[in-house]
This record gives sequence, C-alpha cells and structure tokens, in this order.
Amino acid sequence: MLTILTLLCLVSFSFLGYHLLRSNLYVLNNQRNLQTLVKKQVYVGNDQTSDAQIKKSFAGKSATKADAHARQVLNYLDQNYHYALRWSFDGNLANGRDVSIDTVNANFFTFYLISVASGRTFNARDYTSSSSEIPVLIGAKLAKSHPLGSKFSIVNTSSGKKEWYKVVGVMAANASVPSVYLLDNQTYLNNSIIRPFRKADRKNLTATQLMSAMQDLIVYDTSQAQLTKLTQKFNQGSFFKIRFISAKKNMADFYTNYKGTAIMFALISLIILAIATGIIIWNTWSCLKEEQSEIALRISLGLLPKNMLIAAIIYQVLISLVAVIPVTVYAVTYTKTLAQTAVGISSQIVLSGLLPKAEATSLVSIFALMLVITVFAVILVTSRFSKQSLAFRMGEE
Repeated sequence: MLTILTLLCLVSFSFLGYHLLRSNLYVLNNQRNLQTLVKKQVYVGNDQTSDAQIKKSFAGKSATKADAHARQVLNYLDQNYHYALRWSFDGNLANGRDVSIDTVNANFFTFYLISVASGRTFNARDYTSSSSEIPVLIGAKLAKSHPLGSKFSIVNTSSGKKEWYKVVGVMAANASVPSVYLLDNQTYLNNSIIRPFRKADRKNLTATQLMSAMQDLIVYDTSQAQLTKLTQKFNQGSFFKIRFISAKKNMADFYTNYKGTAIMFALISLIILAIATGIIIWNTWSCLKEEQSEIALRISLGLLPKNMLIAAIIYQVLISLVAVIPVTVYAVTYTKTLAQTAVGISSQIVLSGLLPKAEATSLVSIFALMLVITVFAVILVTSRFSKQSLAFRMGEE
C-alpha cells in the first residue's frame, strides 16, 4: 500500500515538474530570441478593432475607403517611423498541403532571428524588385516537395492573386516567431512560405492585410508623442483601433502573471515530492525493522552492510523508473502529435529524435532530481539502520 502511494506521489511530481520545467525552458529560449526588442525602445501593436467595426468597415463601399485609409497609414509609417511588419494568411499548395503565406519587410529580420539551413535570406533587391518571380523562404516541412531553387505558383490569399515563387532559402527545422505577449508560446514556421514586402504590395495594400499586420506590428526608435500621432492616424475614420504597448511592459506583465503560477506549481511539486520522500523513509525503515531477523541471519552468513544498501538503492531506482514512465509516454505521444499534420500548421514541429531538446531536458532533469532526493533518503535510513546493533534489537524482541 505504501509503495503504491509512493508511486502515485512520484508520478504526480513527474507530471507537474515536467510541465513546469518545460515551460520555463521555452520562456528562457524565447526571451533570448527577443533580446533585440528588449535592448531597443520598442513598441508593439495590439489590435483592438471590434467585430462591429470590421463588419462596418469591410462591407460594400466602406471596404474601398478602408483600403485607401490603409495605404495612407502605410505611407505615414514609411515617412515618419522605423517599423517591422508581418502579416500571415493560410493558403494551399498545388499538392493540397495547407501552408501559411507570410509577408515581411526587411526590418522583420532585425527582431526575429530566423535561421536558414540552406540557401540565403532576402537581400535589398528582393524588396524593390518588380519581377513577377518572387523570392521566398520555405519551411522545413515543405523543403522535400519544394527544394532550394525550385519554382511554383500559389494563390496568395491575402490579395486573392496567383503568384509565382522561387525558393531562395530553406529555413532551419523548427524555426519560429516567439510571441511578445506569451513568452512560453511561439509560431512555428515549418509549414510557412515567407515572401518579401515589395513595392507592388505597398501600392495595392488592403485594409485586411494591414489589420493582419497590426497585431505585433513593431515600431521603434520613436518618442511617446510620435507614437500617439501614429495611433491617432491608425484610428482615424473608425476603420481600425490599435494600441501600442512597450515590449518591455508586455514582458513585465507576462512575468508578473507567470511567476505567480510557476511558484505555485513549484511549491505543489515540492510538497508532493516531500510527501513521497517521507513515505519512502517510513516504508524503508518499517521494512528493515520487519526483516531485521532475516537481515541479522544474512549478516552472520557474510552479508555486508554495503550490499544491503545497494539492494535498497536498486529498489528505489526501479520505483523511480516506473514513476517516470507515464510522463515519458505522455511526452513522446504529445510531441509525435505535434509532428503530424493533424495539428494546426503553426504548431507542427519537425521531430528529428524521440523528443525535442526542451522536452528531453525537462524529462531527464525531473527524473534526476527525483532519483537523487529519494535515493539520498534511502541511503540515510539504511545507513542509520546498519549502524545500530542488530543483536541488541533482536534480544529486545
């Protein structure tokens, strides 16, 4: 009964500890990837346009006015501000595969460090060219069907027009865009096509495209007064409603909420581990006392105290291994699900091993912590028991 209770506690600790550590690793990784935003005075757009505004602004003649307003806002941005822009729309390749078609300006790569496994990233000419053949970066999951140097056509759903692309770069596996609002979250680009924001795009910009770019629109090297003017320009005519928030404040707000939750789960995990350790100590001591006659007999036949200690340690290692099996099965099943096309294209990962690095690190770390603490408890109990006179305790009985 005590062994089952111990297992339940250790399994609970494994699950809680795994999720907590995994989340923290993603937060640390995304924080490192967003260091450029932290170092600069950066403001991030927050789209607050209501559903009522959207219905009113994008119907009939209002849609034409909204598009004209969007181009005015873009011109104002170009003339007065430094900014990084990205909009994303879902599309379909000729083979039926779902993809994300992302349009970015040159400054986007200043803040989001997208690694390229082969080929190149965009150069200055890619953004100014009027060629009908558009250079693109392709996600790792698309590289097999659309390798470096290949050409293909697709309907760009953001404009409704058919475009011709040439693959100039293949992004690294699991390249992602971290969220400025939720540091433990990111958008994977394994199924994405990234194209440059070109002159033709500026000329034909639609309100729908600008609205898609408003969330996470980055404006930097500007004053609060200039930012207020930009907000007013966006919100003119009630087509859009945007608010700009400091990237540092976004991250500070996230940490304020995240730390409280993380500390709570950490405390719960440690309490569960302490309960499990207490049960292990009690169970080990009770078993040794119950079997002290047998142990005394074996010692008289040549059993060394260290052999008894080794046996106790092996038993606890086996208990810990059994306890970590459920969370291991969960981690492997979950990551395999993320590697399949059943999940959303922005969540799919490329699985090169049994587990991604963050998951594997979390699993091994939790198992190691659990093993060290529980084995140490067993060593203390067994060592104390072996120091006492077995003969004396047997005589008392």
